[in-house]
Amino acid sequence: DLDDTLSPIEPVLNEANSAFSQAMSNFGYTGIQPSEIVEAGKEIRAQVSADGEAGSSVAVDPLKPTTVNHKEIRLAAIRKEMEQFILKTKLRQTAADWATDVEDLTAPVRKSAEKWARTTVHSSVVQAVYNAWEMERHHAAERHLYPDAIPTIKQIQADHPNVIIGAVTDGSANPMLMVFSLMPLFDFTVSWEDDMGEMARMQQMEQFKELSEVDKSDGLSWIYRLAVEKGKEMSMLNHEMKHEDDEEIEWCWIHVGDDLAYDVGGSATIGAKTILVELAPEYGQTAKMRFQGERPEWATETMEQTENHRKMAMNAVEKVDAKINHLRQLPEAIKELLKGDDDDEDED
Repeated sequence: DLDDTLSPIEPVLNEANSAFSQAMSNFGYTGIQPSEIVEAGKEIRAQVSADGEAGSSVAVDPLKPTTVNHKEIRLAAIRKEMEQFILKTKLRQTAADWATDVEDLTAPVRKSAEKWARTTVHSSVVQAVYNAWEMERHHAAERHLYPDAIPTIKQIQADHPNVIIGAVTDGSANPMLMVFSLMPLFDFTVSWEDDMGEMARMQQMEQFKELSEVDKSDGLSWIYRLAVEKGKEMSMLNHEMKHEDDEEIEWCWIHVGDDLAYDVGGSATIGAKTILVELAPEYGQTAKMRFQGERPEWATETMEQTENHRKMAMNAVEKVDAKINHLRQLPEAIKELLKGDDDDEDED
């Protein structure tokens, strides 16, 4: 895992959201605050979830997201704030032309102004603003990496020369885009958002459930199964390139992360040994607030989804194999888990 495991998610998202505001200003949408975009995202997520529960009777809006993944919600929030900016500007201009107050404009005029705003916002500009957000998100993650993150990963690689290190993430974080820090240390990445559609096509399914709608650990298993398949494939290729064909590969998967519900509960469903990263206060973790039933300020999920997350976390407590409160403890925790594996095999 990456967020709140190798870097704190709160300052990273705050700085990325500031990039939202700056990018909008560059396109002429001035005065839009980062907090307004976050609030727009919360409103949109709640609306999409409500529409999903209402079923097919709800009229389809082609400009609204049909899923609640992080990317689609952010794109919709950008568009909403742009439309609101243009709408307010158009209403002020119309009121000035008619020498009246905005509040006195008729409903038909307001309706026409709303259509004007929707037509004026172009998807290419929305995408450009999102791209600025995503780029800053990765730059911020590099700036905020925990001081012991890189030394810890390098120590693991030194202890286990044949280790394959992959990232499993529920959002936009991607170590392969962190070229100045994590990219040289990771072998692959698997993303709930980026890989969900591909897996659905491979399995000939219409669509996987969105992460925030998953209510049991079993619903998370596909992404961890995909991670294991990628890890094993890369391990085999590494084995072949080293001309070790005659040696049998001993495979062990250890998943490391801060989220009880996802990192522990999800990975344990298909046999991972789990290490919970429950760090000391100075690390600034905030995602774990969900375990107390609280929604972090940066999160856009509904309170119902937060409560569901808490229940999943409670069910995953007994699946924790090891726990660390400083990243530098991770190499030793891995050694202990592997030693336990060897002891079990000796007993057999």
